[in-house]
Amino acid sequence: MSEEKQTISIDPYLQSELGKLKYENIILKAQHDNLVSQNKGLQQKIQELEKKLIESKEADGTNEPKI
Repeated sequence: MSEEKQTISIDPYLQSELGKLKYENIILKAQHDNLVSQNKGLQQKIQELEKKLIESKEADGTNEPKI
């Protein structure tokens, strides 16, 4: 079987709108990646603080947090 490539003519307006959507998609992807990175950083900080809290409780010999 031989495959023939077909060219599809796209209305210039639709082509322009597709370009805008691709650009918007790139921006949203960058924002998403940034938020994922920030989220990972915050999760790491939470783990570090939880570890410090556990260590301080063990050092104080208490299981109850001080108020």
